[in-house]
Amino acid sequence: MFLFVFITLHVFSQVVVIRNVNVIPMNKEGVVPAQAVIVKNGKIETVADDKTINVPSGAKVIDGNGKFLVPGFFDMHAHFFYEQGENVNTCDKELKVMLANGLTSVRIECGDPVYLNVREQVNSKKITGPELTVASPQFVGAWPWGGKVFAEVVTTPAEAEAAVKRSKAAGYDEIKITFMIKRDVYEAIIKTAAKENIKVTGHVGPLVKLPAGLAAKQQIEHMDEFIDMLLPDTTYNHGQSVSDMNLWRRNAWATVPYLDENKIPALAKMVKDAGIYVTPTNYFFFSCFGTVSSDEDYKTKPDYRYIPAAILPERWSIKRRFADNAPPVESQKKYIYLRMKITKALWESGVPLMAGSDSPEWFLAQGFSIHDEIETFVKCGLSPWAALQTATVNPAKYLGVYSRKGSIEKGKNADFILLNKNPLDDIRNTRTISGIMQGSNWYDRQAIDELLKSALP
Repeated sequence: MFLFVFITLHVFSQVVVIRNVNVIPMNKEGVVPAQAVIVKNGKIETVADDKTINVPSGAKVIDGNGKFLVPGFFDMHAHFFYEQGENVNTCDKELKVMLANGLTSVRIECGDPVYLNVREQVNSKKITGPELTVASPQFVGAWPWGGKVFAEVVTTPAEAEAAVKRSKAAGYDEIKITFMIKRDVYEAIIKTAAKENIKVTGHVGPLVKLPAGLAAKQQIEHMDEFIDMLLPDTTYNHGQSVSDMNLWRRNAWATVPYLDENKIPALAKMVKDAGIYVTPTNYFFFSCFGTVSSDEDYKTKPDYRYIPAAILPERWSIKRRFADNAPPVESQKKYIYLRMKITKALWESGVPLMAGSDSPEWFLAQGFSIHDEIETFVKCGLSPWAALQTATVNPAKYLGVYSRKGSIEKGKNADFILLNKNPLDDIRNTRTISGIMQGSNWYDRQAIDELLKSALP
C-alpha cells in the first residue's frame, strides 16, 4: 500500500499545471475564475488566465474545470495520541490523516522530544505529513495526573526561567502554558521568553486573569478567561466562571445565568487593543461541554474510526464523567451563545482569529475536526471568507511564514487544496476535497483515500 502511494507521488514530472480552475487566493477576497496555476519544484511559478498560458512540455496537467483552489489549511491547536493511553507513538499515521484532510501546516500544542524527532522526519521527507510547529511541554503549576509527564512543572519564578531556557535550547518553537500557573511564575515565563526571543501561547488561568495575559501580549488559546470577564463583578464566585478547568465544576456553571452579554463590546476592544491573535477552539467546547451528545452521535462521526481502540475506554469514561454531572441545559445553551457572540465581536473588532481543533481530545480526530472548527466560525457569524482566513492567512502571518504560505501567489509554496465545490457558497464545502498539493507532491482522490486507509488503527 505504501508503494502505491509512493508511485502516485513520484512518477510525475517536476512541473504540475492546474488548468481552468477557480482560484480563491486569500490575498484578496472572492473567486478568480478560469485560472491556470503552474507549479515548478514545489513552488507556484504562475497564476494567470488559463487562456494566456503555455503548458510546459512534459508537465503533469490536472483538470480544474468546475473546481475551486484554496490554500492548504493550518490547524493551530493539535496534539498526538501519544499523550493519551499507554503513550504509543502513532504519529506517522496521524500525520497522514491530517494531510488527507487538507492540513499542510499544524501546530502541536504540547511538546515532547518524540515530536521534535517527528518534525525533523517531516522536514527531511522521511515521513509524510504537514509542516509542524512544535510548542514546548506544557508549563503547569502541578501535575496531578498519572502516567508520563508532558510538562514542565514550574512553581517558582526561578524554575520558570530555567524551563523557558531549557525549552528554547531543545528546539521548541513556542512556550505553551496550561494549568495552575501562579501570577509571579507567569510573569517570569513572559519575561524570560522575551529575552530568549520565543513566543508564548496557551491558556490564561484564574490565578493570572485576562488583563495580565493581554498586558503580556500572550497568544491566547480557548478564549480562556474571556467569559469570566462577563461576571457581574470581580467578587462574584471569586471572579471565576467556566474558563479553563472550571468547566468541570458545578459551582462555576452556576454563574452562567448571571453572565452579562452587554460587557462583550468592551471585552472585544480590550483584546483588539492588546494586538494579539486568538484561537477559540469553539467546536471542541461546543461538542464536548456545550451539549451532551449520544454515544451514537460520536460513533457516526468520521473521526471515530481513527481513535486507537486502547484509548476508547478512557474517552468514554471522560464523556460519561461530564454527562453524569452535566450542568442545566439552559446554562449549556447560554454558554454556547455567549462564546459565539464573543467570537463574532472579536472578528468585528478586527482581532485576528485562528482555527484550532484541540484534537484528539474526547472523540475528535486530527484533520477531520478542523473542518468542524472552520464551519463553527460561520455559525458564530463570520462570513465564509473570514472563516477561511482563520485557517490560512491569519495563522501564516502569526507564525511569520506568510511569505511562503497562507495564500495562492507566485513564489509561494505549492500548498493548496482542490475542492469540488465553492466554500464561499457553503463553508461545509471545505470537505469536498478532490486533490491536495504539498510542495512537489500531488495527491489525487485515490491517493488521499490510500493515506486514510493506511492510517487506520
